[in-house]
Amino acid sequence: MLNIKGAILAGGQSSRMGQDKALLSRDHRDMFTYTLEQLENMHLNGIVLSRNASQVTRLSSLPLIQDQHPELGPLGGIHAIASQVKADAVLIVPIDMPLLTTDDLEKLVSVGTMFHKPVYFSDNYLPLFLPLNGQVRTYLEQVVSGNIGNRSVRGLCNRFGGIPLQPLNTGRLQNTNTPQQWQAVQEKLVDPA
Repeated sequence: MLNIKGAILAGGQSSRMGQDKALLSRDHRDMFTYTLEQLENMHLNGIVLSRNASQVTRLSSLPLIQDQHPELGPLGGIHAIASQVKADAVLIVPIDMPLLTTDDLEKLVSVGTMFHKPVYFSDNYLPLFLPLNGQVRTYLEQVVSGNIGNRSVRGLCNRFGGIPLQPLNTGRLQNTNTPQQWQAVQEKLVDPA
């Protein structure tokens, strides 16, 4: 049985949102709590939080992994996770997907466990099931050192034969980077039709 950990990516600057996305309120819970609950509903061997030192707040109830390369966006957070987490694989979930469910995440883990490859939803490279073998860790080290020019999650998935899955519900993969996107999601939560 694989040792799989969960990881919440919450280290972004939230510059387009204008406030910390982890603290946005969704159904009387902040996004950190909502995302954590989705991961806690799964059979994982622990959960970590990827967040920059300047952002450490009450969210530090989880083991904190600080991003050493914040200028690389999500890939910088993934590198930090891969370099510090002792596990066979990690399920990486961004903080800004308020409609994502445990069912969606379980689908990624099920296929990833079977094939030992990166698994994501078509056209959405996060959330991501990522095996943490030596090749993946070396690749990420080369990316942050500048030896690999493609500094994207897509490039990581392509390099290791990532498997794109059809989502259970495309609408649940909506991320929120702006106040307008957040408002649209809030309207869906009130009227899911």
